[in-house]
Order: sequence, then structure tokens, then C-alpha cells
Amino acid sequence: MTEELRQLLPLFAALTGGKASVCDYQGNVLDWAGASGEVDGGYDRVQPWDQGLVDSEPVAVQGKDGVITAVIPVGENYLVLENRERVEDAMKYRLIFEESLPFIAQVVGGDAVLFDSSGFRVKAVHPDGKPNPGAVGVLNELCSKAMIEARPSIGPSVLSPGAMAVRIPLAKDYGLAFNNKLATIQRQRLLDNARKYQYARYQLDDIIGDGVAIAKVKNLARDAAKSSSTVLLTGETGTGKELFAQAIHNLSPRSTKPFVAINCGALPNNLVETSLFGYSEGAFTGAVKQGQSGVFEQANGGTLLLDEISEMPYNLQVKLLRVIQEREVRRVGASKPVPVDVRIIASTNKVLAEEVREGTFRSDLYFRLNVLEIAIPSLRDRKEDLLGLTYYFIEKFSAVMGKKVTDITPVAMRVISSYGWPGNVRELQNCLEHVLNVIDGESIRPEHLPQYILNQNEIGGAGISLYENYMGNAERELILRAMKLCNYNKTEVAKRLGLNRTTLWRILRRHGIYDNAVANVNSVANMNRQPY
Repeated sequence: MTEELRQLLPLFAALTGGKASVCDYQGNVLDWAGASGEVDGGYDRVQPWDQGLVDSEPVAVQGKDGVITAVIPVGENYLVLENRERVEDAMKYRLIFEESLPFIAQVVGGDAVLFDSSGFRVKAVHPDGKPNPGAVGVLNELCSKAMIEARPSIGPSVLSPGAMAVRIPLAKDYGLAFNNKLATIQRQRLLDNARKYQYARYQLDDIIGDGVAIAKVKNLARDAAKSSSTVLLTGETGTGKELFAQAIHNLSPRSTKPFVAINCGALPNNLVETSLFGYSEGAFTGAVKQGQSGVFEQANGGTLLLDEISEMPYNLQVKLLRVIQEREVRRVGASKPVPVDVRIIASTNKVLAEEVREGTFRSDLYFRLNVLEIAIPSLRDRKEDLLGLTYYFIEKFSAVMGKKVTDITPVAMRVISSYGWPGNVRELQNCLEHVLNVIDGESIRPEHLPQYILNQNEIGGAGISLYENYMGNAERELILRAMKLCNYNKTEVAKRLGLNRTTLWRILRRHGIYDNAVANVNSVANMNRQPY
């Protein structure tokens, strides 16, 4: 064995990714070096030696473990090369990827797959990281193509239609693929939430309240329903803007046509345009083959509610303005516009005039939307409707939960009346739903109310009797005024107050009001009324 060959052993070992050794004809190791830098020691024979001696010609043999051994005659000795360390390292890294699949799946929010050189799935997990045996052993041609081309690719997912998948060759023997299944599901859920309705359920009579403030708004809604002009509904969160939009549609000549609502604030910016205007076939990667209509086309002939219009991206506001003015919509990726006949109702809980001054909302779109503005009053500005709303929700949730709650004590009503209700009618509804979940009895008391409402009210014994007296007079006044207005027709009184006849009967009995109570009306009606 020459000294030159001995010195080259480390180089051969590094190139082959294993061990390089010089052996005699009996397979005894004369010297060796390893890819990791080891030299000499602990390595005395080459196995299996007999596979390397074939007429003194170079031979390469691959074992069951994937290790390749090459035997090359060199003078009176043999140079034996193997790639065991490289194979073991490759297996180690593959095992790391296999063990990482559940974590990859959970992070990317989709199926994660390990596939072999032919594109067959050898391991797969669901988005939650649990095994997906049904996907194992299936040939994926796109994975096979990625392995052949030795480059990553992106395209439609086979495991989850509608999702996109990435395929990455990691080594010559295996690759990694994953999709965005959960993101696709979430995107669809957002679209479904944004398009809250495909029909209008509510009529104007479904909106509880006969106070001066809400009655004025109802009259404006009736007037607005007679035309096709754009309506801008303004008001705080929870005041019932969506209910008014539906009521206007149902009162209008378009009532038999579609009512579609989209929440502009519930969609990611990259989905707003396609949701509004739709897209054509091939408009972008992952687009549905036949394309998809937007809400303008879906609402054609009817009414489109653009909820939270202030949240629409600034760059799309000019496109919306053009659709409203030209009465035609162009799908994303399409060359021709589609004519549409849609009545626009926009709603917002922000002051759009201030948004215009701050430069976040286009002035031309604001003036185009603000043809008929209807400002929905907050609950604190229509507290005369609190009693009717309270009893309405009590009856509603009593029926839903199978309870027999029929009344509310004056002290509890005092708490409700003195609270500011920043969430308006929606917050009152949630509050009474909470009450009906915790109450055990027929009458609502202060302790049944949510703690955050009690914390903002100081209920002292000294003020209770005065308040009970005031509340009793206010309730009595309301009932007597309704009785007189409805000519003492209890069915009509209950309807106007948003109560059922049983609840009305209990209130009448509590105040000793009967059909002959006419004498009390004039004196009570002249009482000095104040907001609750």
C-alpha cells in the first residue's frame, strides 16, 4: 500500500460520505478513514467481503439498508468505499421531518405529507397534527412532478379541494407537501359571515319601540322605502341598523327580489374586491374554474347592504363609486362589464364626514352614499322604549329556555334604566339572555344582572322607595297612554308595547288599571316626564 493512497483515504471518505479503507485479499483492513474524520481503530474487516471479489474487477453493491459499498482493485490491495454515514444522516433528517409533520401541519393550518421519490405519500397528518392514514400510499402526480423537476411547486390541493398546496423536494428520495386547508375554511367562513343574509327577515313592526325618537326614524324608513335612492344608515354599534335595512327592503317595491348583506369590516383586504365584484375564470391562482359572482350580481334587482362601509379599503372606494354611478360591475380579470340594478343601503357606526376630513374615506363616495341619511338613535336617547324592550327580551328568552320569568322588580329596572348601554339594544339583549340563564324564579332582581352593570350603579336603601314610586308612576303612565291610544283594546295595547297579553294583564293588575280607568288618564298624562 502506497503512502499516497493512505493519505487520500480521508478525501475518499469525505467524497463518498462514509468510510474509505484499504484491504488485503482476505478482507483485512490495513488502514481506513471516516467521513466524520475518524482514522484507524475499531475497524478490522470489510463485510460482506465476498461480494467485493469478482474477477478482480471494480464492484458496487447496495445493501437492504440502502448503503452502497464499492470495491476497487488497486495494485495488490483493494480500495473499499461506502456511504453509510451519508445514508444514516439522510435517514436521520428524514425521521426529523417525519416527527415534525404534526407541528408543520398545525403551524401552516393544513394537511402535511411526506412523499417518496415517485410521489407516493408515505406519511400524512391532518391540520390538527393527528395521523391521516387514508392519505398514505396514494400517488400524487404533482408531487411526482416536483421530484422529477427537483424544484418546489404550488398548485391546487388534492386532499382539500379549494385549498392551495406547496410541494418541496427535500432530498432525492423524499419531499414535503402541505396545504392551507384551515385558511381556506376560515376564508369561506368569513365570506359566509360577511354575506349575512340572502333574504330580509325583519319588518318595521318587528322593531320594538314607540317613543318619539324611534317613531321618527320609522317614518323616515317608510319614506325611504318608496324610492330606489341610496340610503346611509348611521348609528352606534347595536342600534339595529341591519334591522332597518331589512325593513326598508321589505317595504320597497324590491321586496320580492334578493336582499344581500356584506360586512366590509369582516373580510381581509385581499378578499373585499372579489367578494364585491366577483372574478372570472383564471383571474388568479386557485380561482374557481367557472369564476364567481360578487354580491352586486347576487343582489341584482334587489337590495345590497354594505355594512361597516367605513372599513372598505381606500383603493376600492373609487371602484365602488364607479359601480354605483355606472350601474355596471366588472369582475376581477374580466374584460366586459355586467349591468346591475341594485338599490344600495350603506351603514356605519362612524361619522363619515370626519373620516373624509381625516383622508380615510373618499368625499365623492360619501356624497354619493349620503342621499338619504337615517340616524338610528342610541338606547340612552330612547329610554322610553326600555320597558317594552326589556319585557320583549324576557318573553323571548323565557320561551327559548323554557323558563317562566314574567316580571322584573322596580329596583332591577332602576339599574337597567340608569345604565348607559354603550352597546345599545344588542347589549340589552345580551344582558337579559345572561339573566335568563342564571335566574331561578319568576321575577328578575338586581342580583340576577351582570356584575359589570351592577358595578356602575349604587343602589342605596334611601333611594329605593323614591325610585320605586317614580318607576311605578312612569310604568302606569305608559300603560294608560297606550290604553287611551288604542281605545282600551288590550290586544292592540300589548302589540304596541311589544308585550304579550299575559304580561300586560299582570302589569294592569299590579297598578289596578281596568277599562274604567279613563278618569286617571288626564292627570297622569300631564306628569312631568323625564328620561329614566
